[in-house]
Amino acid sequence: MTEIASETPSTETARPARHVVIGGGSGFVGTALREALQARGDRVTLISRQPGPGRITWDGLARDGLPACDVVVNLAGRHILDPRRRWDARYRDEVIRSRVETTEALVDAMNAMATPPEVFVSTAGKCFYGTREMTDGASYPVLDEESAPMGQDFPGELVATWEQAAERVDASRIRHVRLRLGIVLGKVEPQGRLAKLWRIGRHKGILPAIRPLFCLGLGPKLGHGRQPFPWVHVDDVVGIMLTVMEDRRAVGRYNCVAPGIVSSGHFLGAYARHLHRPVLWRAPRWLITRLVGAERVSILLEGQHVVPRRTLAMGYRFRFPTLGPALSDLVEITI
Repeated sequence: MTEIASETPSTETARPARHVVIGGGSGFVGTALREALQARGDRVTLISRQPGPGRITWDGLARDGLPACDVVVNLAGRHILDPRRRWDARYRDEVIRSRVETTEALVDAMNAMATPPEVFVSTAGKCFYGTREMTDGASYPVLDEESAPMGQDFPGELVATWEQAAERVDASRIRHVRLRLGIVLGKVEPQGRLAKLWRIGRHKGILPAIRPLFCLGLGPKLGHGRQPFPWVHVDDVVGIMLTVMEDRRAVGRYNCVAPGIVSSGHFLGAYARHLHRPVLWRAPRWLITRLVGAERVSILLEGQHVVPRRTLAMGYRFRFPTLGPALSDLVEITI
């Protein structure tokens, strides 16, 4: 049996190592993707604002172009709901430029290559589908990869512009996969004694950002709470990215959201229960608008019922298709 096994290498052993370039690869999702790629033997180069080993800068990309590579993934972009930044015209412009200009730079660099990468994985957000206020009792429309936006708002317009920049890639030479990410859930990396006690630390998705408030028993329901909450575990984000890289039939749009979508109220209630905390109050629209601004409030108060129809159809099996196991995996109770 040992001789047979040695003569028949596994698929993973037989798969040639690839060179993957990740734009914005130092962030939350980029770090998880890089670790998964390196664990299977791939070489990874990051495009970052800061130089360093295994990195090129955006200025270097504009000056020297892309190195020879097999795959390019673009994850660059300022977080539109960064709680550390005040929403004003300056940050609004920074959010737009950080998505559109970096995508344009990558597309121009790939199109200029004599031997371009095999596949370009561009990412955007579920906000593409827009929002509209729903009257009491109205059902949110189900939105798959072929659906038109349900309404217009600033986040939806931003994502549409972002995707248009990616579509300039030469699809006759480069397989283009477009992923629309839901709200990505990840663990927290505690820093300091108090952080270790309450598992508070570096932001890795939405859970660490809202955890302090919920640990204090002050976590609220947002608005009416019926708005859909299209979430996805970070492990599935990485899994989908690895799948579309390898499957040469994968092309076009794929929704990167878990099939087990829930409402915002259900999500926040489940999160509070995992922390052994109550949800005692409802944050009204006027308060949320004052905190995040009129252009961003729809992200929190008017969700989208997004489904991963094409993602499931290509055969991807979610590791965390439903919310309960995902929260159990990500939320650690200490007190």
